[in-house]
Amino acid sequence: MQRYFLVCIITLVALLTASCGTALPDGCPPTCVGTNLSGKNLEGLKLEGADLVEANLGKAVMVGANLVNANLSGADLEETDLESANLSGALLIGANLSNANLRNARVNGTDFRGANLEGASLSRVDLTQALMNGANFNGAELIGSNLSALNLSGVEMIETTLSGANLSAANLSGGALSTANFSGADLRDTSLGGAWLNLTSLIGSNLSQAYLAGSTFLGADMTGANLSGAKLNGAILVGANLSGVDLRGADLTGAVVTLPLPPGAGEDFSYENLTGDELRQALAQTDIFKAAYDPLVLDLIESQLKPLLKDAQFQGALYDDSTIWPLGFQIPASAIKVENQP
Repeated sequence: MQRYFLVCIITLVALLTASCGTALPDGCPPTCVGTNLSGKNLEGLKLEGADLVEANLGKAVMVGANLVNANLSGADLEETDLESANLSGALLIGANLSNANLRNARVNGTDFRGANLEGASLSRVDLTQALMNGANFNGAELIGSNLSALNLSGVEMIETTLSGANLSAANLSGGALSTANFSGADLRDTSLGGAWLNLTSLIGSNLSQAYLAGSTFLGADMTGANLSGAKLNGAILVGANLSGVDLRGADLTGAVVTLPLPPGAGEDFSYENLTGDELRQALAQTDIFKAAYDPLVLDLIESQLKPLLKDAQFQGALYDDSTIWPLGFQIPASAIKVENQP
């Protein structure tokens, strides 16, 4: 009998604990404006169409929750677990989703405009039907995610992991993408004009027919990337590793591939002999000034910056008669010419 009562008490305590963890205030849903639900267990909860404007949902467990057409504009969702949640049609304008877990979440028609997704996990999420303008993805994880054909012009993706992601035909022009990881990503026909891609990893990525004019790749690792038919007009490739890349049909007109010297530099000039403002000012007088003004590059200490000040590497790079090299550039012997097929 004692054991029976003990089991009953434990069960009752468990039920009361679960009830307290998931309790919602009266009237919520649908009206949950400014409600404090931080740390609550809301797993699988139905909040379809709920008004959660500026609600505090930080660190809440919302795995598998139904948030279809909910309004979460300005809400705090920091470190919230939204794995497999349904956010279709939800408004997350200006919401704080930093370090949130959105793996396998459904985001058809979701509005993330101006949202903070810094450090968030969106791996294998289909974002093609979402609105992402002005969102911050710095440090986020988007491994294997689908962002094809999205308009992400001016996006911030510093230190973002996008390995294996699909960004084909997306617009990332003018984006801040330095130190991002695009290894193995699909970037076919993607627009990256004027973007900062300094110290970015593009190992094995597919950039065929991509528009890269005016972009900066200082110190980028592009080993084995497919750049066939890519437009690299005026791109900064100083310090980049293009070993084994496919440059067949690529246009490098005006691209900066050899380390330029400042005007009036003598035969004994060396960046190694410069320090501090003197070094920065010398670089600012050259064609690589666009890369030098990337905030991430500005933050590099001299011991990190100076190893990047070297000619681009083309060891084993493929090219053909349709490849357009910069005017006066001496094609390195280590590059491999491929005969055009009849």
